[in-house]
Amino acid sequence: MADAKTKTPVIIDLAERLISDIEARNLQSGDRYLTTAAASKMLGVGNGVANRALQLLERRQIITRQQRRGAFIANLPGDYPKPPLRRVHFLVHQNYLASEGVGNDMVLLGIQEELPGVHVQISFLPKESAEGFVADLIDQSLTAKARDGFILVRAPYEVHQLVSNSGVPAIVYGDCYPGITRLSRFNRDMAAVGTVCADYLLSKGHNRIAFLCRQCSLPGDHDTMDAIRRRLGQEKMYADSITERFLPAATNVYEAEVIRLLKSSSPPSGFICRTQRMADAVSAVAKKLKLKVGRDIDLIVCDYYLPSGGRSQYVYPRAACTLEEQGQHLARMLSSLARGAVVQDRIIPVELDTSATKEKHE
Repeated sequence: MADAKTKTPVIIDLAERLISDIEARNLQSGDRYLTTAAASKMLGVGNGVANRALQLLERRQIITRQQRRGAFIANLPGDYPKPPLRRVHFLVHQNYLASEGVGNDMVLLGIQEELPGVHVQISFLPKESAEGFVADLIDQSLTAKARDGFILVRAPYEVHQLVSNSGVPAIVYGDCYPGITRLSRFNRDMAAVGTVCADYLLSKGHNRIAFLCRQCSLPGDHDTMDAIRRRLGQEKMYADSITERFLPAATNVYEAEVIRLLKSSSPPSGFICRTQRMADAVSAVAKKLKLKVGRDIDLIVCDYYLPSGGRSQYVYPRAACTLEEQGQHLARMLSSLARGAVVQDRIIPVELDTSATKEKHE
């Protein structure tokens, strides 16, 4: 098998340890269960982490929690009907995980809530021979009694093709490559992302815009770029009003290119950044050049993954459903595929989130 790392998300692993504790103690419905402090001590983690694990059990209706009274067993883990899948493989390519992140934790939490009892496993695809690694996973799935489901996150074309040909239940969390016709996809409206980004900078009066994108662009990137160009065309802006740069995942490269653009004879004053890391680079360069974001330049980031309860640092197109809700949708789609149903693509609307600019003005 090709070298790759796999892991079970921390909160899910802790929740499974709590379930094992319930089973080992032969607790029954109505029995009192651990407080947050007691769960923290048993698991060897902080109160906040233990509380999240208990929340997962509550959402799976294994326990109920009452203010000032504590937690009680509601349903035993074995009371649920047999799930349609044995395991869900969340396949993430290392190239993008290191440079961008994908908001894994909350998505996986949503999957686990929707599919209690199903093991959710993150597999980081190796940079070389990713298809060999996935082929081994598929072979293991096809020889098992229960089926495995697959969620592809920024996986290479060869993996899309392999999974499509195998017939295993699989969803692309993103866009499919051209020619891949047998996989369903779940993604934000990437054309709307481009339109929202362009509209924001146009509303701020910018007529020279730079779009910073990945060196190896993905299918959704093309939809975003096309939408930006269309929107600028509607304003009768010339082709040279948009400067596109496709850059490797390296902060020093981002910063060097932004400096070069800003010191050119026709510098852009608006930046559309594919990733937060690119936006961070633009902000850092602006500070070095004594330019103020919001006054001298503006920027908007396309892909922005906020932790639960986190505050946005940048203006960005926010998906109409949370990452946790997206995980729940992915789980439902996989469950339907495992039962032999036909599943349609699901495209999530986006809306502009300007809370970062509001906080700066307050």
